[in-house]
Amino acid sequence: MLRSALIFSLACLLAAALCTGAFGYVLPAPFVASQMQKHLNLPDQMEITQQLHVYPAEADGKSQGADSVGQNSADAEKDSDPEASGPAGFFQTVRYRRPGAYRSDIKTPDFSQIYIESSGSQLFVLDGEIIDDSRQWYACYKDLFMFLSRPPLVRHLEQLGVDMNISSLGRLNKKTVYVAGARYPDLSSAQVWFDKNTFLPVRWIVAPAKQTGQPPAFEIRYLDWQPFDGIRYPGKIEFYENGRLARAVTVEKLDRISGVPASDFDISAVRKKYAPASGAPQEQGGAAEEVRRQIEEFKKIYETPTQ
Repeated sequence: MLRSALIFSLACLLAAALCTGAFGYVLPAPFVASQMQKHLNLPDQMEITQQLHVYPAEADGKSQGADSVGQNSADAEKDSDPEASGPAGFFQTVRYRRPGAYRSDIKTPDFSQIYIESSGSQLFVLDGEIIDDSRQWYACYKDLFMFLSRPPLVRHLEQLGVDMNISSLGRLNKKTVYVAGARYPDLSSAQVWFDKNTFLPVRWIVAPAKQTGQPPAFEIRYLDWQPFDGIRYPGKIEFYENGRLARAVTVEKLDRISGVPASDFDISAVRKKYAPASGAPQEQGGAAEEVRRQIEEFKKIYETPTQ
């Protein structure tokens, strides 16, 4: 009897060991998020010069979405090359004043844009007119970089629909990832994917697909991670609408800075410099019109409940 019980116990231990080896121990999502913050090593203030590529709706943007999870990474980079499809391109200056303050500026002879988030408020100015006081969702990529500690980051992700009580292991381009917010390969809920070895974010499904089998309604890819003066930051960020490449950002320069004027992030002060948009937007064509279209499209994607 004792021998049988011993054999049974050993068998259970062996089965547990085999399961652990096959699937690995899954770290809790909040712990993964804190490890990401540690590995990023972000300063409190920084300025980034980057190029923003805006793809028109009819462009044949290749997807790295749900149906290409097993895609070769080299092919994925080639398919999503912003230079290949001829998008409109703009130099964009982004500044962080952590925690909680962010500003991006674009200014060309034909197009200008200011977006500020500070203390829970937002201001979006397009071509000299205030067109929206809600979040500019194409700027939400920066949310993972905005917080100094784990608790506010976890709370923020939970507010955006990521269930931080759920974590699993998945695969992306032949690499193992931690999936916060879902049981891999379920794509029906908001979730953030982190590289298992580096803890750096690689994919954020902000709004899942409305129907099973479709690519996510809106997702972000963090690619080409590089060290910028000791700071880990993605060299490329891509944005997808329903599997279509809509925008891409390529980082050219990142600097640690200090003494960023608080007035640059003062929404009340900046608001006084611009007038609200009057009536329906003018048909301007080109980049400004496409930016407006993308904003409205994302509002529809995000505000419509998933089925």
